[in-house]
Amino acid sequence: MEFYLLMLRGEKHIILLFTGLLAGLGACTEKIDLQLDTGEPRIVIEGSISNRQQSQIVKITQSSGYFSTAQPVPVEGAIVTLSDSANQINLTETFSGIYLTPPFFAGVPGTEYTLTVETGGKIYTAHSVMPRPPVIDSINFSEDDVDPLLFHIRLYAPESPVPGDHYFFGVFREGIYQTDNLTKLIFATDKLINGRYIYGLPVQSVEASPGNRVTLQMAAIPKDFFDYSISVLRVTVYNDNPFEQAPANPPGNISGGALGFFYAFAEARKTRMIRIIN
Repeated sequence: MEFYLLMLRGEKHIILLFTGLLAGLGACTEKIDLQLDTGEPRIVIEGSISNRQQSQIVKITQSSGYFSTAQPVPVEGAIVTLSDSANQINLTETFSGIYLTPPFFAGVPGTEYTLTVETGGKIYTAHSVMPRPPVIDSINFSEDDVDPLLFHIRLYAPESPVPGDHYFFGVFREGIYQTDNLTKLIFATDKLINGRYIYGLPVQSVEASPGNRVTLQMAAIPKDFFDYSISVLRVTVYNDNPFEQAPANPPGNISGGALGFFYAFAEARKTRMIRIIN
């Protein structure tokens, strides 16, 4: 059995291709903070909708230039709606530049959602279809060989026989999300394991102690968001050449000239307490 795992974390950009027996092998709205080109400030829209019952979040800011040290400015007073073929809801600005759906709002896999943002006399839109949700049978943990407080999370799960799946893996510790930006997520595709069983593959890591309750998040995401996320990481976090010119903005899916991305995703979670067996 084989699995194609794209690992993007830490100080370096590392791409690992695992090919071999799985048993023998010892990644919400994510913070993007685009501040790339040196042109005029632009609207940045970051939003998502998941299959979990919760308040779905859209964040709207105005970007600063790539070489600017200024923080993005929240965009207040926008009109934000989320719709499918039958319904439309208005999002409420709960904090400056942060817009929320009503509580306990969940998306439906297979449904296409449209995000519409009206601000500054302009209208921005984006579309995304929610993938089918993944399934997690179980997880367990293995201790790191060097760091006694680092545990690797191993996944046991079936993989859909339909090709072309893309995922990210996040992690909670005691209910607190530990992977709150793109650099902490693990991204993967089913390139080499389509339709096969994932047996004990390490897909995330967490700093924790025995007795902590840890939750693995496995999220099925659209291919365009997968590609966008990798592009953002390549031109920001993993671009360590100080003499390179300001990179081009990664192509998002927001119409009307805004930066950013809106995507629908379907997730599964599994929680387990860390126990050490001597």
